[in-house]
Amino acid sequence: MSRVLLVNPPSAVGIYDKSKIRVAITSAPFITLATLAGELLREGHKVMIADLMVMGDPFNSYRGTLEDFQPEYIGITFTTPLFHEAAALAGMAHEFLPESKTIAGGIHASTLPEESLEKGNFDLVVLGEGERTLADICACKDPQDIRGIAFGRGDDFTVTPARELIADLDDLPLPAWELYDLSRYRSPHIASRDNPVGYMETNRGCNHHCTFCSQRIFGHSIRSKSSRRVIDEMFRMLELGFKDIHIKDDNFTADIERAKDTCRLLIEEKFPAPWALPTGVNVEDVDSEFFRLARGAGCYQISFGIESGAPEILSGVNKKQSLEKIRKAVEMAHDAGLETVGFFMMGLPGDTEETMKRSIRFAQSLPLTYAKASMTLPFPSSALYRQIKMDGRILSEDWLMYNFHSTSEVWRHENLDWKTIQHYYSLFHRKFYFRPSYIWKRFWRDIRMGQLWDDIKAVLANDWSG
Repeated sequence: MSRVLLVNPPSAVGIYDKSKIRVAITSAPFITLATLAGELLREGHKVMIADLMVMGDPFNSYRGTLEDFQPEYIGITFTTPLFHEAAALAGMAHEFLPESKTIAGGIHASTLPEESLEKGNFDLVVLGEGERTLADICACKDPQDIRGIAFGRGDDFTVTPARELIADLDDLPLPAWELYDLSRYRSPHIASRDNPVGYMETNRGCNHHCTFCSQRIFGHSIRSKSSRRVIDEMFRMLELGFKDIHIKDDNFTADIERAKDTCRLLIEEKFPAPWALPTGVNVEDVDSEFFRLARGAGCYQISFGIESGAPEILSGVNKKQSLEKIRKAVEMAHDAGLETVGFFMMGLPGDTEETMKRSIRFAQSLPLTYAKASMTLPFPSSALYRQIKMDGRILSEDWLMYNFHSTSEVWRHENLDWKTIQHYYSLFHRKFYFRPSYIWKRFWRDIRMGQLWDDIKAVLANDWSG
């Protein structure tokens, strides 16, 4: 049995502090660490989670946990802009516990394992799906005999054969939510109905192939939990203290019949809590029956990855959806009584000022409750990055700069300078939210729901310039 510490870096949500959407960022325990911990606990290990995101003095808190818990293995999951922070945490672990092993996981480490080992103070990298691999590591197996890892440096750098993906997600143990202190998590009303919010996954993989995205962890084949498992997991989350559930699948409706069956079962068993689909569904995979069932089952908000209002731009990033289907899907969700959220991207390949203006007009024309834009970034795990790098248009690989909402120029767009992309990013939000028609509808909604003062504070807290 090993002592294992799983770590979420301090800035996991803080990277959005300068964004136009910071008033709508959810604070919730990360599903990834809870799922990894569930597998480790099942294998008999002693596990702690250090969610430094919610600690007032995160590095001192982390230091104290290392000294008190004395973990033999420290697993740190991180995205691209958190690489340097994760490396600092791994370095601290080696400083205080020289015999411990540090393990990197997540999309960035899986994409750039050699760099993570060379520059990140890590001993091992988990490649891809982590539950079974991490359990093997913590069982002290010889690294050469563990599938799906990287280790060593320089001439000794080694990548072992890939591990097969978990075929039946019902075989996974329940996430170890009990390792979190739920009292530390609070989300704004824009992003939730009640607190604390809990994340969950019901499937893995994405059945679409957009070039700006990546599926290096879960792949493009869809693996789903059964509807029965999903419902049992949701009820357990309520028993542990969650009051609002956000399903974080890449595409909850990838198997539309399973999605409908899940909603029917929630209705049949009178699930009492609100839930939402904040990471989006694809407009190609939905119909009006699904939206009616979701609303009847307690879903209150659903998001759509719209990205652009210009068909030629969507085609250029392999986003296979028409404007007509986008409109129909958003209208069906709106008519079913769901809040609707649209995600857009400014500065996609091929974008011009005119296509970005069309995106803004398209967003305004849809019955969206909220709209969010980001500035396009080619993350190293994406096909978009590989193409731009091949073209010689990557200007920086300082991963601290790879932030959707406040980044400096890290790549050269073929048509636009970076200041123009930043301008349209800000313009998108001003044009969408400061329309008289939107303000009027929002005013009466806030009066009805008792949220007027909260929205006023949210507006005042944001910087709408730029």
